[in-house]
Amino acid sequence: GQVAAEGFTNGKWIEGQLILVGRFFSFAWVPIGHQVFFGRPSSDLTLKMLREQQEDDLKRDQVSVMREAAHNMMEETYWIEKDDSFQGGWE
Repeated sequence: GQVAAEGFTNGKWIEGQLILVGRFFSFAWVPIGHQVFFGRPSSDLTLKMLREQQEDDLKRDQVSVMREAAHNMMEETYWIEKDDSFQGGWE
């Protein structure tokens, strides 16, 4: 597995083992004696996380849509005012 110092500096690969433990698995970095365990999330948790991500994406998209709409309104106002001042010069 790969290990590194804080801030992911001095990254290097060291010997490790992938271990299956019942419904879980773990990875052990042999030289440093460190082991982490992983499990599969429940289907309810997976769906909840997917929904939350979609909601976050929608919120970000709504901000982008509102920003673009405001920009377009400002631009339209500029051209209307410019057109009005131009027409006023001919009268």
